Amino acid sequence: MLEINNQYTAIRRRIDTEVLKLFFSGELEDKIDSLPFEIIPKDRIPSRCCIYKERAMVRYRIMALLGIDIERFDDEEKPLKAYAKEVLENNPPVLPLLTTISTGCYGCPPDQYRISDACRGCFARPCMANCPKDAISFINGQAHINEERCIRCGKCMDVCPFHAVVHIPVPCEEACPVGAVKKNEKGVVEIDHKNCISCGRCSRSCPFGAIAEKSGLFPVVKMIKNQEKVIAMIAPAIEGQYPGTLSQIKSAILKAGFADVIEVAEGAEVTAIHEAEEVQHKKANGEGYMTTSCCPAYMELVNKHLTFLKERYSDAYSPMIYTAKLAREKFGDDVKCVFIGPCLAKRVEAVRKGGVDGVITFSELAAIFMAKGIDVREEEAADLGDTTKFADCREFAASTGVAGCVLSRVEDPASIRTQPINGVDKKMFRLMKTWEKRAPEVDLIEVMCCEEGCLNGPGTIVKPMVAKKLRGGNKAATPVKSVKSSI
Repeated sequence: MLEINNQYTAIRRRIDTEVLKLFFSGELEDKIDSLPFEIIPKDRIPSRCCIYKERAMVRYRIMALLGIDIERFDDEEKPLKAYAKEVLENNPPVLPLLTTISTGCYGCPPDQYRISDACRGCFARPCMANCPKDAISFINGQAHINEERCIRCGKCMDVCPFHAVVHIPVPCEEACPVGAVKKNEKGVVEIDHKNCISCGRCSRSCPFGAIAEKSGLFPVVKMIKNQEKVIAMIAPAIEGQYPGTLSQIKSAILKAGFADVIEVAEGAEVTAIHEAEEVQHKKANGEGYMTTSCCPAYMELVNKHLTFLKERYSDAYSPMIYTAKLAREKFGDDVKCVFIGPCLAKRVEAVRKGGVDGVITFSELAAIFMAKGIDVREEEAADLGDTTKFADCREFAASTGVAGCVLSRVEDPASIRTQPINGVDKKMFRLMKTWEKRAPEVDLIEVMCCEEGCLNGPGTIVKPMVAKKLRGGNKAATPVKSVKSSI
């Protein structure tokens, strides 16, 4: 996964902020076409081949922010003003969630292993001895890999005492756990939307910014600008994403134009209660393991690739859906409920389940703050109300947090064998496939598609370890008994 602090992230944040400034000032249509030239001035030393390509990429990033499907609706002769006018009048379709920018794709060479100059041609030659396809030979005292025989298992890299074997991946392809990202006959990346689970790994991994999510920001900011009663449903992972306390974050959100704020941890408590009842019932009746139902990318994984698990995941709704129900009970049926979180796949869930009027990420909320000149650290603390009942459910954000909250709500926590899945990559996906024939010997499996849980979602703005530190550490409600040997 690409380091979160990088040049693309920085310029993307600037683009998002500048576009929102124009929107809130009422100048979007008049000035949007000049933004690529302002952000990439002619005296800038380009990081790409030329400033014209950099300006083109800024243009495409603006289109993605507007929610345009660049793959299908890119018209190079159409000005951004025309796209903006269409988006201001009608919200574009949410799905498919991800879109590719062919102009930005550099056609990375195929995944391969190479021998570097660090090879000493040692006598032991563990690379040659351990290669299952005899793809390694020695010429003039140095190792060479026969690409035609190589199966890219990586054993040579693992055993080389000089670390002389280098793995050169295709970042987006390597990141996708389900093989939904491939290069076409022209060497340009394409996404198979039928197989994509909207986890966002590919967009976070591409160092060229060639894969972008279609933002859900504009439907939300339009509601705010129209002074509709918009309720911000803040995900548990929000604490630690911004400098300042949770109370200050709430105050900043209210200042940004939201009518009120409700913590999704409140809905998470409802989820935890339901899942506690379910897992106890299944265990009592000998029905085998159950998986949690909170990660929308995992839900997509099950629905598209691991259909045998449909009878295994919890019947409970996710915290987002329960929170939307609670928000309407509290504030009225006429409110607009907007989820603010770290996850791209939540937008897919909102479409599938209904009841949620918008989904934006922490990164997009930060752009709203910057566009409106809001500094979370300078805000006075807002009243969070009585949160004692669901305070522990704020740990839904971290790996083992969901299972911990569920265990704290069962009659005999020690009797429930629990296994956390901390991130779903290609290897874990292959392992999960084996569950169809060899069921895990546990009672509850917590599945998080992102390593470290929601704290490392594609819409976050700080590193997980930094977020944990700001949150005061990762403290699950009840220690999770991990049965590693069973999976």
